Amino acid sequence: MAESEQGELSILVPDPESSPVAPVPDKAALECKGIRSTRDFPADLSALSRDQIEHHYQAMRNSHASLTRSRGQLQRRSRELTVARERFLETLRGYESRLMALGQEKAEALRIAQDMHKELEAFEDKQQALDGLLKELDAAKEEAGYWSIFNITRLIERMRRLLRGGSEG
Repeated sequence: MAESEQGELSILVPDPESSPVAPVPDKAALECKGIRSTRDFPADLSALSRDQIEHHYQAMRNSHASLTRSRGQLQRRSRELTVARERFLETLRGYESRLMALGQEKAEALRIAQDMHKELEAFEDKQQALDGLLKELDAAKEEAGYWSIFNITRLIERMRRLLRGGSEG
């Protein structure tokens, strides 16, 4: 089956009496309005009358004109599809670059969050160490004597190291 200009499919079987070309047995000739196969036209014109030749000539011209229009429509649609495809691919590339940028931003945010978490953990560890040193300092203040002064001096030095960024040990 073939598609006609109106978009509908139809089978046209030529009338054997109106066509000077003998139909092919066991096959119905498929044709669309305006477009005809070359087997529909006689190869030898010597047996045809002037009217029959004129009829076949007009039919060939109409068929050629229809094919030319169809070819033009196909080319136009092909151009439109190419433009649409390029626009679609450009849109996809834009989405891809935006997704990549978002992914990079997300990775950067994750890295920053991890760094902040490490800093908070370090701060918490220092805070706990300072709290422990302050408790030791309070306990050392309660004692009397040379040993107590030596302990207080040692604890203050540990606090300084800890506050400057060193470890408590």
